[in-house]
Formats: sequence, structure tokens, C-alpha cells
Amino acid sequence: MEFFLRQEQKQTDTSRRLNGIQRLKESALILALLSAVFIFVSLISYDSSDPSWSQTAWDGPVRNAAGNAGAWVADTLFFTLGTLAYPVPFLLLLGGWVFFRRRAASEPLNYTILATKILGVVLLLLTSCGLADLNFDDFWFFSSGGVVGDVLTELALPMFNILGTTLVFMFVWAAGFTLFTGISWLTIVDTLGEKTLDGLTWLVNRIRGDKPQMVGATVDTSDLDADDPLFSEAPSAQRELADVSLLNKVQRVKSTEVAEEKPGAPIIHASTPAPISAPIERKEPTIQLDNVVDTSVSEATVAARIPVDEEEVAFDSPAVAVTPAPNADAADERLPWDDEVEETQARDDWTDEPDVEPQHNHPPREDIVIGNTDGLSELDRAQAQSVIPDDEDPFLETIREAQKNAAGAVHPFLVKDEPNLPKPTEPLPTIDLLDPPRNTATRATDEELQYQARLIETRLEEYKIKVTVKGIFPGPVITRFELELAPGVKVSRIMSLSKDIARSLSTSAVRVVDVIPGKPYIGLELPNSSRETVFMSEVVASERFQSSKSPLSVVLGKDIAGEAIVTDLAKAPHLLVAGTTGSGKSVGVNVMIVSMLYKAGPEDVRFIMIDPKMLELSVYEGIPHLLTEVVTDMKDAANALRWSVAEMERRYKLMSALGVRNIGGYNEKIREAAEANHPIPDPLWKPGDSMDETAPMLEKLPYIVVIVDEFADLMMVVGKKVEELIARLAQKARAAGIHLVLATQRPSVDVITGLIKANIPTRMAFTVSTKTDSRTILDQGGAESLLGMGDMLFMPNGSNHPARVHGAFVNDDEVHRVVSNWKARGKPQYISDITCGDQGSDGLLPGEASENGDDDELDQLFDQVVEFVTESRRASVSGVQRRFKIGYNRAARIVEQLEAQGIVSAPGHNSNREVLAPPPPPRD
Repeated sequence: MEFFLRQEQKQTDTSRRLNGIQRLKESALILALLSAVFIFVSLISYDSSDPSWSQTAWDGPVRNAAGNAGAWVADTLFFTLGTLAYPVPFLLLLGGWVFFRRRAASEPLNYTILATKILGVVLLLLTSCGLADLNFDDFWFFSSGGVVGDVLTELALPMFNILGTTLVFMFVWAAGFTLFTGISWLTIVDTLGEKTLDGLTWLVNRIRGDKPQMVGATVDTSDLDADDPLFSEAPSAQRELADVSLLNKVQRVKSTEVAEEKPGAPIIHASTPAPISAPIERKEPTIQLDNVVDTSVSEATVAARIPVDEEEVAFDSPAVAVTPAPNADAADERLPWDDEVEETQARDDWTDEPDVEPQHNHPPREDIVIGNTDGLSELDRAQAQSVIPDDEDPFLETIREAQKNAAGAVHPFLVKDEPNLPKPTEPLPTIDLLDPPRNTATRATDEELQYQARLIETRLEEYKIKVTVKGIFPGPVITRFELELAPGVKVSRIMSLSKDIARSLSTSAVRVVDVIPGKPYIGLELPNSSRETVFMSEVVASERFQSSKSPLSVVLGKDIAGEAIVTDLAKAPHLLVAGTTGSGKSVGVNVMIVSMLYKAGPEDVRFIMIDPKMLELSVYEGIPHLLTEVVTDMKDAANALRWSVAEMERRYKLMSALGVRNIGGYNEKIREAAEANHPIPDPLWKPGDSMDETAPMLEKLPYIVVIVDEFADLMMVVGKKVEELIARLAQKARAAGIHLVLATQRPSVDVITGLIKANIPTRMAFTVSTKTDSRTILDQGGAESLLGMGDMLFMPNGSNHPARVHGAFVNDDEVHRVVSNWKARGKPQYISDITCGDQGSDGLLPGEASENGDDDELDQLFDQVVEFVTESRRASVSGVQRRFKIGYNRAARIVEQLEAQGIVSAPGHNSNREVLAPPPPPRD
């Protein structure tokens, strides 16, 4: 017995040991694992300075973690396979596991499948090297696809070209994937389609609020209203379809039987209810027209009514069998929501209502706004068919009361929509208030640009001008071609031929840039065949605007290279904008205003907006940034400019008292004093200036931006005084934090005078009519050849070379959304003195003395001059001088006294005055 036990134990110990072949295989597997780890470490620690067979290096320490051998191995693999050397360790490990792992007797090695897997790996490796060589950049000094990729592409490119070679490699790669993995691409497509449809179905059900459907409910077709608000509570997936021309409405009860019905009421019998979790199968019933008797139901009918969209009901779809149903006692089968249905049905069921086609072609009424819209569909149908008695609908009286009130008031479409929006939690408006950018054009290909460059050289050579295109810069609207002129060719020759060049190139306009800073070339700007739209959201989201710290940062658009153009109005310090109607001037002004609304709150920037047209800037009425309401009266506009000058002088006095040079230093000192708990009292305050006993404490001063949308109208109405006020602000207001943005569509010399131009160095020119207007705004030509719709030339402060910019676009809806966002944050604090203050009838600021001495002492000839002027109806200094034989200065002083007394008007744009006083009565 002991002998047999020893023999059995010996056999067990022997079975646990490996035989000769198994020992070799497992050793080979360990060596394969070692090789894979060694190669992986060599690849990830590769250093280009290590010595290898493809390069030599100075004697020094080897940086590769696998030593000198690792450096040689990594260099060889990178040289051979490129970036595809990284999967080699994993493929080696996978191959060792497949060949050398220990297998059971019931798991033989299938050499056919193994051969296909090896072939698949080879195809994957070769095609991946070729694709990497075609599409990826080289790394270090190796090709991205290695020698294998280079050889494959050199063999394939002459036969298939780039596109064909890429397609061949991709399809061979797909075949290799199938050979290696055994996965069918049809299975992949089916699986992706199934998962996508499942995801879309789940998303639609979540949006529509669908629940599992219950089948087998009895449907009552009597007196159903698809527009009833009760229908919105039922899941939309539980709809029973019927023929609209026959039934017109559908109603379904969530129970297996119908409650007590009137005799003869048509019902729809469905199949037996199925469990909720079971799949739903609908049967196709038939229709019987001769059984339709009555559409009335009793108050005891328990039904849930669900709307049916006309688009989901096909006129040729199978109809539903309509047969009279016997009375049934369903008192014990009431559902929890039946009480609400019955309570609502007592009001909604009209037993005598005719079955008519629903009126779906009429748009919903928007002239009357009601907080609760339940029952509006019934009211609209009743007004169209006149079947609802006045005493049966509880909503009708409310609606008619609203119509009665609106009849005697302003038309509802003329009432401004002031939504009561919640206060946003963000400190500044978010980018989602603006429309997202989208692709609106197709950029020209490189081949098309090269063809255009050759065409330019050919066309200019026809005019005996030899040029060479050295650079092409496509932009959103235009493309700039940089040209190198042959020796002896002057730029003036090309500039004089700009119209001929445009005609020969079949373009609308060509602009020649004579000087490109930093380059010895000239520029030829041609319009693109398909122009892009620069959306404001993509410029506001740019890094240049987001990183700008100034509260007066404004976006302009994009330059030729597609880079965002952002300028700081605090450094401008004033901006002059000009452009004809339709050039994009008003949109550009809106873009600048919205930019500042995205950058600063009312504590940092305040606005004074002057809008003679009462259209462009009125949308900003009510934002907390405004110092006064949007000014539309030009006399009030003059008062606003005078107040700005007075505010500038007051700020200068405060800055002088605090010993600072600009508004930034002033606000910094105010902040330091507040942090130190020692606020600074107002040094300009005097007892009696206010009801306070002590001087008020100084507070932070915001920047003030005065925006005039059309200051040509201001110059025409108010006259010379406005030019002087604008000049004073432009000369001195920068340090005080007051900045001007003047826009006009008539850039003539009598509007943009030399005094204004000399003090406003920053210019923005949209499309103008003539070269003279371009020189008026820019002091050089070029603006007359712009393309309109936001195409502009921007000349920053200190530069004599304007930059071509395509302005950003912001539509009215975007402006309204940003304005509503700011309106929800707070109300404006208006200063009434800005437009209503006593600024003096002669245009002088309060406290200023007249240059002609005391106005209270009238000239001795004043009465005689009054008589002469009122009789002749002519008021001129030269006429008074000749009539009374006095000097020019005295005559001018008398005429100014006449203006101060309101007898004559101020001089107009042509220096003529109107006589305001009536003529004297005729003498007897």
C-alpha cells in the first residue's frame, strides 16, 4: 500500500513540471517580454546626441536609459519605421504571447488564422508608415514614416498622386485591420448606427417627456380639442392616430374600458392592454363611415385627451373602426387623475359643436399678452367660428377687457418690450449673448492664389511694369499680394493704373499700398470672390481682447491675416469715424459700444450719446452706463458738450489738488485713501454749495465717452460754438478721462474742419464717395476704393499708414440681448444738469466772461440797429457797419448783443443770421 502511494505522489510532482518543449517556449516568452521592455525604454529615452549607426557624436555620456545598445536600437527603429516604432514593443509582446504561451490540449494553434493575423499586422504597419509620411511632420531628423514610408510613397505617388495614394493606403489599412482582428467593418457600421439611433431616441424622449406607452386603451372621438392645455400633460408617445378628415380630433382613456357613455356615442376599441415594459405593437383597424352617429359625450366620460399633430396623421393611413359602444359601468376603474379630467371636462365639452377643420393657417396672436395662456386655443377657434357663448368661457371676459384697454391706449406693437429679467450673477455679460461664428464663405485654394499671382505679373507686364509676387496673404474680404518692383519702376506708375489693373483683373476695385512697414515691397489688395463675415463673438473671444486690461478696449474686426484688431480708446485718445450710407459706419459704432459694455461696468465707464437720427443709439436707452438720456435735440447736444467741458475743468482742478497727472493716478490715490480708512474730502467744496455741513468725500471718477453718431447735423444746427467745444475737449480731455467718438457720413471740410482734425489723430474711414473725402478723413486716398459692409482703413494714433481691417458685425438682436443684460443689472442715474443746465444763451460756460466786456451795457445805437434789422430783415455785421458808419468791431459787438437778446439767431454754417424778431408795426 505504501508503495502505491509513493508512485502516485511521484506522478503528481512530475505533472507539475514543464517538459522540454514547454521549457523552451516559456523561456522564449520571458525573452520576448525582456526585448519589449528594453525596446520601449530605448524609444522613450532616445536622445539625438547619442552615438548611433546613422550619425556620429562626440565622446560623452550616453543619455539613453538603455545605454549604448538602446541608443543604437532606438535609432535603427526610428530610421526604419519613424513614429510607427513606438508600437513595436507591444507587437513583440503580443507575438510572444501568441506563439510561446502554454496551451491546453483542447486549444491547438490554428496556423491559418495565425497567418492572416501576421499578414494583417504587416499591412497595418506598412500602410501606417505611408500615411504618416504623407500627413505628419518629421521629428528630429527622421522621417515621420521612416524609410519604409518614404519608399512606399515614392513608389505610389507617381501612379496615384496624393489623393489616390491616401485612399489606397487607407483601404489597405482597413483590410489589414480586418485580417488582424477578425472584426467586420459592416459590424462596426451597424453597431455605430444602432448606438447613434438609441442615443437620439433617448434624447428626443427626454426632451418630449415621453413615458412608456400603454396599449389597449379605449379612445373616444367625441368633442376633442388638440389645443387644450390638458393635452400637454399627457406623454406625446401615447398618441393614437386617426384620419383627420373623418375624426379631426383624438381622445384616449388610460383604462381598459370606457366609463358610462351616452347611447350611440362612437368609440374606438383597441386591443387588450399590454404591460408597460412589453414592446408595443399597433394593429391596423378599419373604418366604417355609416356608423358615425353623434359626437357628444356625457359628463361621466373619463378620458385623457392628447393632441395630434397634422404632420403625423397621413390622409392615406389606415383608419380606425368607429362603432357604437355599449354602456359600461366603470365606477370601480377610476384612475387617480380622472377627477381632474372630469372637473376640466365640465367646462370644455361642447356637445353641439360641429366637426370642422381646425384653423392651423393663422399665426398666433401677439398683440395681447396674458400671463396664463390656458384656453387661448378655444378662444381663437370661437372667434373664428362664433360658437362660444359669452357666459361659457371664463377667459373671454379677461381677453376682451385687455382689448378694451388697449383700444384707447397706444398700439400694442408700439409699446416697448421691457422684460423683467432676473439679475445676472456674472460681473459682466457672457459671450453666449452674441451669435456664434459660422462659416459664410469658402477660402481660395493655394492653386487659385498661385494662378492669381501669375495673372497679376502678366497683366502688369502688359503695361511695361515688371514685378514679382513675393507674398500672398488671404484675408476675410481681400487678399494682399506683395510685389517686388524691378529696378527703376516707381510706385506712382502702378497707383495711377489702379483702375486699369482692376479692369484687366476683372475685379471691382484694386487698392495699391505704397509702403509696407518693414518690407521693401508694395501691396496690391484684391477683393475675394467670396467674402467672409467677421462675427463679433469670435473677436470678443480672442486672446487679444480678453487679455486687455483697459476698460476702454474696443474691438474693430480682423486684419488681412485674420488676426483680431483691438484698440484702446484711452490711448487713441479720440476717434473720428467717417463713411457713406451703407458702408458699415453705424455697425462699427455699435461694435465699439458693445465692446466697452463687455469690458467695463458703470462704475468704470459712463456714456453721453448724441443721436440726431433717433435710431442708431436709442437702443441703449436705459442702460446704467448712461449719464443722461440719449440726446436727440441738437440744442441739448450743445449743452451736453458744454457740460463735458465744465466737467473736464472740474476734474483738472481735483487732480491738481491731489497732485496727480491723469485720471488713473487720481483713482489710485482715492483707492489708497479708502484702504487706509482716510477718505479725501472734496477740496473744491465751499460752504453753501450744498446742504451738508462738511465737504463730501471724493469718489472714484469713471471714464466718460461722448459718442456723436452724426455730428454733421450738430455742426449745421448749432454752428461754430460746437467746433470750439469739440476742439477744447480734444485738446485737453485725455488726462481727465473724457474721450470723443465722432461719426459722420459727410466728411467734408466744413464738417471735419482743420481744428477738429488737428486734435483727433485716430481715424477710421469706411467707404467714402470721392478721393477728396478720403483725404479729408485720412489725409490720403484709398478709402474711396473700399468694398463697403464693414471694410475700413484704420489709422491709429502716431501712425501715417492706415491698416486694412474688415469690421466685426453685430446685429440688432445681439445688441438687444446685451442691453437687456445690463438693464437687468441696474437702472441709470441720470444727471439733469447735462442737458437742462443753464449754459448761457451765447454759448459760454457758466462763470466765463464775454470777450466784448459787460453785456448789460448796450450800445447807444442798439435801438436804432434793432429798428434797421427788423425792417430790412437782414442781420450782418458789414450791413450795420455801412448803415451807421461805425467800425467793424463795434458793429460786431452790437450784432452779438442782438443775438444775446434773441433778436437775431446765431450764425449758420454759411455765417448768415436769421432775424427772429417780428417787423415793427407800420407808421401812420
